[in-house]
Amino acid sequence: MRRGIVAALAMLIIIGIAVYGLISHYGSYTYQWKTNLNEYKMYHLLGDSILEGYVKANGKISVYIMTRENFEKMKQGEHFEYYKAWEHVKGVEFNNVKIPQGDYILVVKNEENKMQWISVKLREKKSA
Repeated sequence: MRRGIVAALAMLIIIGIAVYGLISHYGSYTYQWKTNLNEYKMYHLLGDSILEGYVKANGKISVYIMTRENFEKMKQGEHFEYYKAWEHVKGVEFNNVKIPQGDYILVVKNEENKMQWISVKLREKKSA
C-alpha cells in the first residue's frame, strides 16, 4: 500500500517536472481580456525568446519592453531606457519580436485618464 502511494507521488512529481520543462523550453501563454488599466500593467517576459501577440486599448497607451530597474525609474519619473517602445498608440502587434537574454518585462502605460480597458494576448517561444 505504501509503495503504491510513494510510486504515485513520484509519478506526479516527474510529470510536473516534465510539464514545467516543456513550458519553459517551448513558451508560455498569457491571456487577459478587457482588463482595467489604472496607470501601468506589467507582464514578465522569457529571456532569449520570440514574442508574438497584441495589445489593444480603447484609448492611448505606450508599450515598452524594458528591465525591471528601468520600470522603477519610469514610475519615479526619472530618465529610463528601454529595449523597444511603441508610444501613444491604440494598439501594437508583436510579430517575431526578439527578447534578449535577461530579466525583461512588457509594460503597458495608460496615457489617458478616460481609458477603461485593454486586451492583451502574448505568446512567447524560446529562440532556437
